[in-house]
Amino acid sequence: MSKQRVIFLADCQSFYASVEKATHPEYRNRPLVVAGDPARRSGIVLAACPLAKKYGITTAERLGEAMNKCPDLVVVRPRMQEYIKVSLQITEILQSFTNLVEPYSIDEQHLDVTGSIVLFGSPTQIAKNIQSRVWNETGVYTRIGISENKILAKMACDNFAKKNKNGIFYLPKIEMEQQLWPLPIHNMFYIGSRMTRHLKRMGIHTIGDLARTSLPRLQKRWGVNGEIIWRIANGLDDSPVTPDTFIGQKGIGHQMTLPRDI
Repeated sequence: MSKQRVIFLADCQSFYASVEKATHPEYRNRPLVVAGDPARRSGIVLAACPLAKKYGITTAERLGEAMNKCPDLVVVRPRMQEYIKVSLQITEILQSFTNLVEPYSIDEQHLDVTGSIVLFGSPTQIAKNIQSRVWNETGVYTRIGISENKILAKMACDNFAKKNKNGIFYLPKIEMEQQLWPLPIHNMFYIGSRMTRHLKRMGIHTIGDLARTSLPRLQKRWGVNGEIIWRIANGLDDSPVTPDTFIGQKGIGHQMTLPRDI
């Protein structure tokens, strides 16, 4: 019998904004966004720090609207090379815990720490150590979802770790029916707003509804994508954590070249 895997999804909170705050300590207690030209109030918000989000500012909204919500908003122009440099620095930190690190986007990475537990302690202890090192060395706060495969680790991070005070959540597959299935369908990884509308018209409102839907029905409607979303809803994913792999697609019918900032 094969050993049960321990997979992490490490997510950097408000990544661009966090990098800027680490670079500019004078902005640490100020609402800050990374966006276009503040003088012209043009462009969109690429990232908003938690303080800015308290004013109702969201990623992808127009900068002018954000500045209307918060007149004292600090606006910093994006520095992509700096963000890439810090992302690579974080990758190196993660690689000190395991050689199995797979970038998912500039601000998210999967880790397979199955073989690291004997060296570094329990999964939760490893996650805490990662958080501490990344924060101390980059000024970026990470949230970490833990489970038995990449899909469940991703959903553990998105739905639970990001809302936890300590930023860590372990979701055993055996608990997904209790923890994940009651959640609204739009909370599921890979489901965008357009797919949400289609699913609701089919009477599918929760992740559990989708998991219990017959696979042939979904395949008839969406082909291979129908099978993908059914497998995700059921927590089925045996794909390995593969170093040097970049997965660009974020959701069916909706690709982004910029990271989500949640």
